Amino acid sequence: MILILGRFQPLHKGHMKIIIDAYAEDNDLAIVIGSAKKSDEKDNPFSAEERRRMLEETLEAENITAKIFLVQDIELDSHYVGHLEENIGCKPDKIITENGLTIRLFKKAGYNIIITPRHFDLSATEVRLRIAKGEEWKGFLPEQVVKIIGDIDGINRIKSLYPTEK
Repeated sequence: MILILGRFQPLHKGHMKIIIDAYAEDNDLAIVIGSAKKSDEKDNPFSAEERRRMLEETLEAENITAKIFLVQDIELDSHYVGHLEENIGCKPDKIITENGLTIRLFKKAGYNIIITPRHFDLSATEVRLRIAKGEEWKGFLPEQVVKIIGDIDGINRIKSLYPTEK
């Protein structure tokens, strides 16, 4: 099993490139939505359930099947690997991430880590900033995610979390 870790705030085309490539390699795919208890914050505007919906609808459109897990942060980094294993119920063969702390923790635990390149020079932070500033952002996201952000009034939510970015 390949495990992909991310916050997906929001899910963008760079994330989807990683997911599509991983699925082509091994269709036993699991995706962890991290920071599952966080929402309505500048760095985490969307709830775990909203992010799950973004993933589920986009994966369905791409004919990709994956197990999706919501995993909350914990206080002690040294316990995170065990916390994640407990939440997903297994030890994956390979972990895909770009987060430095996650890389260090899982390497120390003996995992095969694949450090992802940043596809399309794109980050969710940049997408949120573009939304906050009223700049073009829709082209960076799968159409399903654009629709969901509209459905949940995500544009106004992000703008309210970035009051100085107008």
